[in-house]
Amino acid sequence: MNVKIFYTKFTRDNRTAILHKWLSFLPFNLQKINNQLYNEEDKVRNLLGKLLLVEALQSFGYDSISIENMKYNQFKKPYLSQEFDFSISHSGSYVVCSMGKNVNLGIDIEEIKPINFLEMTPIMNDSEWKNIEQSENPLKEFFRFWTLKEAAIKAEGSGFFADLDKIIIKEPVIQLENKTWFSQELKFDENYSGHIVTSDVQSHFEVIYKGFI
Repeated sequence: MNVKIFYTKFTRDNRTAILHKWLSFLPFNLQKINNQLYNEEDKVRNLLGKLLLVEALQSFGYDSISIENMKYNQFKKPYLSQEFDFSISHSGSYVVCSMGKNVNLGIDIEEIKPINFLEMTPIMNDSEWKNIEQSENPLKEFFRFWTLKEAAIKAEGSGFFADLDKIIIKEPVIQLENKTWFSQELKFDENYSGHIVTSDVQSHFEVIYKGFI
């Protein structure tokens, strides 16, 4: 299956210009939602995620599908059609959107920054914590596991209802809720960790950068 991954990056210097230039491209109701977000960073991340989704739709020939018609499953996972799946993630200065036809998928990117491991104890199982503690770079290893798990629960569709410590990771294979998923690492920036997870072991990934300045 062909899976496309669109990504973009913004900075503190250009985020205001991006909002002024591109917000009007969203349907009016989505503009209102965007304007209700608390700070400018959240606004530009939300906007860029929607713009990347439009790019993905157009690349698959779904020009007639409007992101205004977003629906949600029982676990609040968004979808537009049963024919394809998409996933959006953002952290720091990066925003990513993946899409594939006849495949389930999830994507996650996280900025690698200091955290309190004690507060994260329930997220990992004992084996994962051992790997993290023995790693040359424990912080990077933590976020590797974190993005794998987040991408998997996005693909599976259960979101926050999933038990993160019950996810079994044996890269590239991930077991979640008696289902098998397949992972691929994303390498956009050494200061970020990212993964995409799909239901098809033969997924082919096309990574596309899109600028909005």
